[in-house]
Amino acid sequence: MQTSAATLDAARPAKRALPIIRVAVEAGPTSMLAAEPTSHTLFETAEWLDAVAPRAWAAATIEDNGRVIARLPYVMKSRAGLRILTVPPLTPWLGPWIAPDSGKYPTCLSREHELLRRLIGQLPRVDAAVIPAAPEQGNLLPFYWHGFDLTLGYTYRIALDAPLEAIWRGAEAKIRNRVRRAAEKLVVSVSEDIDEVGRLIVGTYWRQGLAPPSILATIARILDSPALKAHRELLIARDEAGRSHAFALLALDPRHTIYSAGGADPFLRASGAQTLLLWRAIERSHGRSAVFDFEGSMKEEIERSFRYFGAVQTPQLTAVAARTLLGRGYRLLARMRASKRGHSGSADEHA
Repeated sequence: MQTSAATLDAARPAKRALPIIRVAVEAGPTSMLAAEPTSHTLFETAEWLDAVAPRAWAAATIEDNGRVIARLPYVMKSRAGLRILTVPPLTPWLGPWIAPDSGKYPTCLSREHELLRRLIGQLPRVDAAVIPAAPEQGNLLPFYWHGFDLTLGYTYRIALDAPLEAIWRGAEAKIRNRVRRAAEKLVVSVSEDIDEVGRLIVGTYWRQGLAPPSILATIARILDSPALKAHRELLIARDEAGRSHAFALLALDPRHTIYSAGGADPFLRASGAQTLLLWRAIERSHGRSAVFDFEGSMKEEIERSFRYFGAVQTPQLTAVAARTLLGRGYRLLARMRASKRGHSGSADEHA
C-alpha cells in the first residue's frame, strides 16, 4: 500500500473580483502569524478573520507591558433586529486565549479566572452570544459565573508525532480498503479552482434537499488572501476523465492542520473520494503540523467516519447567553444547529 501523497498540481488561476462585506467594526492587528502567538489555532488570528469576516470582527484584548496576555476575538451580527455576538463562516471557534504561565496550579488557575473575567467585561452588550472555545481552552467557568450556559461538543484529532505507517494501521480496515480502492481510480491534487468548489458545494446540498450555504465567497477570500497562502490548502480528487469528485479545504499552521470544509459530487459518491481526500490530507500534514483535526462533527454518521480513521474524541466547550426573550429564541436555534454541525462533504460514504 502506497502511503505517499499523489503528485500535486499547484497552478493558480487569474484573480477574480470578490464581494466585500462592509460592517463598521474596526479590525485588530494583522501580524499574529509572524509575531508571538496570541491564539490557539489559525482560526483566531487576524489573518484568518480578515478573510472570513473582513472589517466585521473585533477582539477583547488584555496587555501587560505591551505584551498580549489574553485575547477573545468575536463577530457582531444583526438578525431580525437582534444584536448577536458569534463566529464567522468556516470558523468553529475563536478562543478565548490565555498566555501560558508558570507556577503552582491554584495560582495559574486564579490568574486565568481573572483574565477571563476581564475579557468578558470588554464584550459589547448584545441580545444573544454564542462563543465556541478552541479545544485547547478547557476552562470557561467564569462565563458560567457571568450567566452563560456551557454546552459540550466534540471534535476528533490525530496526533502526528507517530510514524505515518502507525497512523495508517490505526485506521479501521474498512477505511484502509476504501482508500486503496479510491486511489486506483482517483488522483488528489492541490488546486485553486473556486468554480469547481462551488459546483461541488451546490451538488452536496442539492442531494440533501437544502439550499447551499453562502460560504463560497468566504472560501474564495481564503484562497485569495496573500497572508493565508502558506496557511491553507485546497485538495480536489479527480478521475482519469478529469471529473472532480470531491474537495477538502485545509487550514494549517505548525500546531494544527484542520479539515475546514468539504463537499462532493452527489452522483459520484460511490468512488470513495472523500475518504481518499482525508487520508491524503493526513499524509500531507504529517511532518508539517503536530495534530490533524477533523473539526467535528456532532452528526452521528460523520462522527463515526472520523472515528474510523483512528482519531481521538476531543471535547470543545461553547458559552451561550441570551439577554432578551428574542435572544433566548436565538439561543435555542443555535443549540439545534450545533447538534447538526458537520462538514458539507459526503461523510456517510465512510460509514
